Amino acid sequence: MKRLFAALFVAVLLTVAQAGASVVTSIPGGTVIPFPAVNYFGGGPQTVATGVTWSSSNATNQGGSVFGYTGGYGFLGNGFWDGALGPMAGLNDSTDFYGVTDTMTFAFATPVAAVGGFLNYAPGSNNPTTVAVWDSLGNLIESYNLTFLTGGGTDSGAFYGFQESTANISYFTLTDNYIGITDLTTGSVPEPGSLLLVGTGLLGVIGYSRRRLGL
Repeated sequence: MKRLFAALFVAVLLTVAQAGASVVTSIPGGTVIPFPAVNYFGGGPQTVATGVTWSSSNATNQGGSVFGYTGGYGFLGNGFWDGALGPMAGLNDSTDFYGVTDTMTFAFATPVAAVGGFLNYAPGSNNPTTVAVWDSLGNLIESYNLTFLTGGGTDSGAFYGFQESTANISYFTLTDNYIGITDLTTGSVPEPGSLLLVGTGLLGVIGYSRRRLGL
């Protein structure tokens, strides 16, 4: 029986380690990568920092996307950024000239384990406003549709991102409907102790179930 539970404990740890990205609202200990104040309009690419680039699918219309923008930016019912948050990146409409859904992409030359940022968007579109992460081959790891409402106000928004148990994130995308981001944040693989605590907790639940069942 001890061997069985030892094997089960290892299986639990492997399951935790191999799990896909989790949606997170903070990245403790993460590295904030500020955007340069370049006030760029277009599709890019633009350099965020060494090994990190930004680009947008919306380059067909004048001002379709902004990067390193320091001016005011509105999100309809979700408020207004007045520039005090620092330079931002944003999509200035929900589709490009050909009606194709817009996406802006942050690409990492060296994959990361976590990524996110302080976000806002204009609610009310028929298309979902989505953030997502992808591996180096362009395979979707995880995505999330933004639904938060701020009630308006200046410099409002929310932090959303993703955390993996391995450094496998090569692309972070933000899609559709006047989405804006500042304080791009990346993170590393969680400490092994964190996985051990999770695994131990799950094993404790299993042990409790055994006692309840009289095994």
